[in-house]
Amino acid sequence: MRTTRAAAALLVLTTLLSGCGAWESFRMSDFAKEDGTTIVSAAGEAMGDVTSMRLTGQVVARGNQILLDLSMGPKGRCTGTLRSGGSHIAIRRVGARAWIKGDEGLYNSVSERPLPQQALTRLSTSWIPADDRRILDMCELDEYLESFRVVSMVDGSGGKAARKAGREAAAGASDVTVEAEESVDGDRVVKLSADTGEMVWVLSEAPHYVVRVESAVATDGGSLTLSEFNREVRVEVPAPKDVFRP
Repeated sequence: MRTTRAAAALLVLTTLLSGCGAWESFRMSDFAKEDGTTIVSAAGEAMGDVTSMRLTGQVVARGNQILLDLSMGPKGRCTGTLRSGGSHIAIRRVGARAWIKGDEGLYNSVSERPLPQQALTRLSTSWIPADDRRILDMCELDEYLESFRVVSMVDGSGGKAARKAGREAAAGASDVTVEAEESVDGDRVVKLSADTGEMVWVLSEAPHYVVRVESAVATDGGSLTLSEFNREVRVEVPAPKDVFRP
């Protein structure tokens, strides 16, 4: 009888808690209860220690949807793929050198006139050296990480420029709203939103990496997942015989 009463009491208690939302509050981590400024600062500190990561998802650039899967490491090491408009592009970068390999559809779309089949076959089976700054920047790990860094220099150290950057970063963080704590791929994450339309998901457990970002901006919005932090990124430099020579 005591067991039955205990079970009944537990059932009633659970029902009451779940009905008023107190159960979710009880389960919420201490990190999720922090304010937006604290969470953003913690995420910025964690991302500042990232030496490599994988970036997957989709973005809109100049009205074109691009699907990407890039692994980026230190010293310009990068490998991955891009897809847009049915075309596929593979990319590799080591330091200041980069190479791309596209399919026949890509070269047909960028050519001013139809290319002979022989030329298409040669191009689509060769790695093409790419020194375009846009290609190199696409694989620049620091460029991605910079947007997550919050400089805490409002204490007077670091000089006038650093203090100004710290004040601006703190002001931006204060505009962030803590939405909820969720589970993503088995990890607890805190969802943040900004009045500019961006949303960010931060790991509840340390290190507090940013694992997802979304933007609702129509012209250049998108959704990106960040993963595989601080793993070795191996990039195979194309063999000379596989590199296109005009």
